[in-house]
Order: sequence, then structure tokens, then C-alpha cells
Amino acid sequence: MLQFAHTYRYAQPSSVDLAGAAPRLRLRLATSSPGEAAHPHFFEGRLHQPQLAAQLLSAVHLLVGSRFFTPANSVAKAVALADPVVTAGSGMLRLEGFSACCSTYIRVDMEPGAYAGDIVGKGTTNIDFNAPMRAALAQVRDADGLALSVGAAAFTLHTAGTQVVEKKVELPLRWLRSMVAVQSYQSAMRKVFEVGAIPALRFVRGLPRASTSKTPLWVVAGPQGLRTTAQNDGSGVRFTDSSRLRVLETLLPKARTLTLFADAQQQASAWCLDFGAMRLTLVLSAEVWRGFSGEGQALQSLVLADAGRPASAVRAQLHWQDTLRSDALAAALQWPVADVDSALQLLGASGLVGYDLVHGAYFHRVLPMDLAQLDDMNPRLADARALLQAGAVRLLSTTPLDAEVQSADVSYRVREVDGLLRCTCPWFAKHQGERGPCKHVLAACAAQAAAASN
Repeated sequence: MLQFAHTYRYAQPSSVDLAGAAPRLRLRLATSSPGEAAHPHFFEGRLHQPQLAAQLLSAVHLLVGSRFFTPANSVAKAVALADPVVTAGSGMLRLEGFSACCSTYIRVDMEPGAYAGDIVGKGTTNIDFNAPMRAALAQVRDADGLALSVGAAAFTLHTAGTQVVEKKVELPLRWLRSMVAVQSYQSAMRKVFEVGAIPALRFVRGLPRASTSKTPLWVVAGPQGLRTTAQNDGSGVRFTDSSRLRVLETLLPKARTLTLFADAQQQASAWCLDFGAMRLTLVLSAEVWRGFSGEGQALQSLVLADAGRPASAVRAQLHWQDTLRSDALAAALQWPVADVDSALQLLGASGLVGYDLVHGAYFHRVLPMDLAQLDDMNPRLADARALLQAGAVRLLSTTPLDAEVQSADVSYRVREVDGLLRCTCPWFAKHQGERGPCKHVLAACAAQAAAASN
């Protein structure tokens, strides 16, 4: 598996200590954030609900250590990395990660009301969920207390004299690509259902225990709350493999509500548990064999980057905000809101922003990726740009788009039909656009945009 090497440099090793007159668990998180070196931590605070917070962090570990799909005729390799990405913004702490197959994404959000303390800086890093930390989290009780310190100095969790030291990691290329894809899916989702914790728990406990990875199900509203059906009536939320939802079962008794989101094409679903000042979001791909790393919904934003309104102008407005509102940014830049939305999509595809479904807004965080290597991370994007450079695109019509794209010795036709772009290539025949545009569609769209700007 290809990996993107990124070396973190820490001011000192992560450590574990016992703080206060009465022993309390303290969790310190070492990070490398070059812009925040003046202060040893960019977040430091004491959680108001220690046991619940520990359970949420344990759920992240459980998910990132799970595999829901293994390709045929292959042996699943041991997961070398199960290190969630953690971000401290202007007031929130977020931890996010993926299952080993990258078909399932999890994020824990901690609002300012979840802790007593200060965010004195901002940054993004990886934390190490190793065995000692997992054991310590399992022992946390409300009477113990739990404090977090996130910054350049340390990542600390202390219980019964156990010391946890964070290791340096390489963030896999698959995780970087998945992070880019999942925010693109979330930004296109709409709220479908919201139910209380009790009916939600009854629903999750009633899900099939056997694998349902080959049988799509739809969640619909019933007399007793939510239920599943094999028939799509257009009002439900599609998902496969109910085992991906088991992580919610132990958390639902403490939740307030469960909210379901889905995109219009039912290619992904999101399941959000609300605990008041804390939340857990689970995002499922349409099929377990479809890891988010192979999705390409963000590619069109990259290929259509507008030189007239460069995304760098919006990027300059990023200051680790927990919510990035398009209308506020548009007012500051004196741009149309649609142009700001396009720029945010591009920044999301570049790993610079994520998306929060509950707030309905992007948030600033920086993934450890070299933006100059975006083409290497996205072969379809690189191929589309190569086609453009070779002059392989011949526009027959710009409105609606109709083009011929010469690829090797074959000519493919790209047409806009009822607002959707279709191609005669084998990729489109197989996926019907569900996994993002093919290289021919990307090249034709770029040629169309270039013609419109001339």
C-alpha cells in the first residue's frame, strides 16, 4: 500500500503524569504545529464528563482498528496505523479517523461546553492510540476526572502509574485521499431523520447480526421510530453492512438524539449522535468495498479551479475557525456566495478544511499533505490534465457540454444529458458517475471552463 511519508518533529516526548492534590487522569497530546511554537500546548482543559469522553475516544479507536471488507484473493494486512487526526480550532477539539478498509469514517467533536480550559493556539496532528492508552481510557470514571493537553509539548494520559508516549507516524496516502473525499460527500448531504436516543437504540439493537454487505437496506420512518426495509420508496436512507453501526450501540444510552443525513444520490450516509456539548459522527460509504480513498467527487473542484477568483483569497481568510460560513466569507471578500462555495470545495479537496454536518459549515484544519502532490494522489486528475496538455479535447458544444476526447487510439464522447455528464468510456459504463467523474469528463469540463473564460 502506498504511503505518504510525513515526519513530525516534537519539542519533547509525550508523557503521562498525575496532576493535582487528588490524583486525576491528565491527557497530554504532543503535536507539531510550526505556527504555534510559542506556547507548549494549543489546547488545555478538563472535561466535564470524563467517562463519556473516554468512551467516545475508545469508539474512535474501535472503529479505526476495524476492517469491514477484504478484497477477494487477498490477505488482510495488519493495520500499521490506527492514529486518529486531532484538530484544535478556535473553540473545538475534534478527533477523526477511518476503518482499515476506509469504508467508514468517524469523528468526535467536543464543543467549548464540554471542557473547562482554554484553547491558546491552533493545530492539527496525529495521536497514537496504543495499548496502554486504550487500557487507561477503559478505566476512566467520572470520579477520576480527565484533563486534556494538546500541543507541541506532550500528549499525556495517566492512570495507575501507566505512561503513554506518542510515536512518530506516517500518515497513509489512503487516509489523506479518504479525508478529502469524505468532506466532499458531507457537504452535499441533507438531514433526513432525527429521533430520540431510546427509539434509536431499539433500532440499532434490531439490526441484523449477520453480514448484510451484499444486501442494501433503507432506513425509513415507522410507527415505533426507525425501521429497515429492502424496498426503496424514495424517502429513506440507504446503507449496507449493519455491523458498521455497532459502534453506536453502547453510546446511544447516553445520547440525546440520533440524526441521519444522506446525499441525493444515496452514495453515502451519516449518523450523528448528540450528547449536548459532544458529538459523534459516523459516515458510511455506499458499499463496504468502496473505500472513500477511491472516490472522486472532489476531483471536479480541483480541475475547475478558477484562476479569476483564486481559492488562495479564501485560504487567506482561514484562521482555524470552527465554522466557516460562505455568506460571511463572501461579504468579507465581496464575492458571490457561489464562488466562495466553489473555493471552499477546492480547499476541502486540498485537505485544508473539513465539514461539520450539524453546523452545516466547513471548519479549518490542515492535513499533513504536500499540495504539490495532489496530482500524484489523484491519478484521474493527473490523466485529465495530461489529456488537456496533449490537445486531446475537441469541444463540439459548450452549452450543453458536448466534446470528443482522444485517449490513446480511442475517441470517447462526453455529453451533458439532463444536467448530468456522461461518457462512452468503460469507467463510466461500470460506475455511471457514482464514484466521481472519469478522466475524460474532467478534461472536457476543464476545456469548457477555459473556453468560457476566453
